[in-house]
Amino acid sequence: MRVGGTANVIGVRALVFDPAPHRLPLAGVASRIRPSWALGPASLLSLRELPEPLPPGRDWVRLQTLWAGICGSDVKEVLLQAAADNPLSGLVSFPHVPGHEVVARVEDPGSASQLRAGQLVVLDPWVGCLARGLEQLCPACEQGFPPHCRCQPDGGPWGTGRGLHLGNIRGLPGGFAEVLHAHPSQCHPLPDGLEPRLGVLADPLAVGLHALERAGEEPPGPILVLGAGTIGLGLALAARAKWPQLPVWVTAAWPHQRDPISLLGAEPLPAQAAAVIPEVARRTGARLVRPWRGGPWALGSGAALVLDSIGSGATTELALRCLAPRGRIVVVGVAKPERTETTLAYYKEAEILGCNGYGRSASGEPHLLDEALQILAQRTQELRRWCTHSFPLGSYRAAFALAANPGQGAAIKVSLQLGEEATR
Repeated sequence: MRVGGTANVIGVRALVFDPAPHRLPLAGVASRIRPSWALGPASLLSLRELPEPLPPGRDWVRLQTLWAGICGSDVKEVLLQAAADNPLSGLVSFPHVPGHEVVARVEDPGSASQLRAGQLVVLDPWVGCLARGLEQLCPACEQGFPPHCRCQPDGGPWGTGRGLHLGNIRGLPGGFAEVLHAHPSQCHPLPDGLEPRLGVLADPLAVGLHALERAGEEPPGPILVLGAGTIGLGLALAARAKWPQLPVWVTAAWPHQRDPISLLGAEPLPAQAAAVIPEVARRTGARLVRPWRGGPWALGSGAALVLDSIGSGATTELALRCLAPRGRIVVVGVAKPERTETTLAYYKEAEILGCNGYGRSASGEPHLLDEALQILAQRTQELRRWCTHSFPLGSYRAAFALAANPGQGAAIKVSLQLGEEATR
């Protein structure tokens, strides 16, 4: 793998996702027959030894990865669960080394950072104008929100690979590599005393904090969170912290998710639509309407704010059925498109908002990743329970299989271990 010039001869182990045209058809067939087969012999993800990449510039920081969390988006990519016409395919490049929830140790701080060798950092994976070395920032980067950087379709100083963030750019390895490089602006030091392995939660928690920014002013009634994975728990934590007087209800698909929900001061609800819709109606005093066909829905009341961590057609429909009139839905997750009954969006005059990544807070300071790290440091005992499983890099197939089916092993956050400190 070449990055910024001729590569060094030192070998670096990394997971490479390579949907080469001659390999993609077989992998696609295997995934459609049984999703887990996408991790078998036809898998597009493989462990390789690559030449160590050179930094894109003298100011970039050389890092040794210690922990890398497996995000739901990583699972969807590896199991080929995106649609062929997904618009974001225009903002990624292949082959690439995935991984964007990264805790790393500084090996070389570069020429311009205030970091020191040996320091532990969490990475903001978004690659905006600053990381690309552009003197003139685009409007989004000027406002501190690189997820909307207009330069994402362009190749950067690392080569011709376009991409949104570390983990989907050809030539710029993500966290599933033993060594990677990041711009100083992407490196956020771990607070003193925070266990390094918990740093993988900072990225999903920062996403939750941004989702609450997108939600706007305090809702006039209860909050419903759909999904109790890492993002869903982060949404619940952010909601409880921002509006502690409001009830927060979280749908839990598996029994092991109930205790973490309760420890946040939220209440677990069943995930099945047939159970959760009547329960929300009962709690809010809504009338339950039962149409000729299809499931029931809440009339006249319901959840004032729904935070959807899954983003599927089914959860969009569930959100609308549980929503109060003129309520708001913030969609954080993303899933393969499917038919959704959206009539209630018009009837209830619902607001449906998207939520993508994070950057500086709405007030300009602090960066939401730093805010998430401070929350992790303050609530370590409680949030340690979220980091349920870790695997060495060589056991990546087992790690992805568990992340894809968390109910089988009572998993919440599954991570890969890299580096000597992480494996002790």
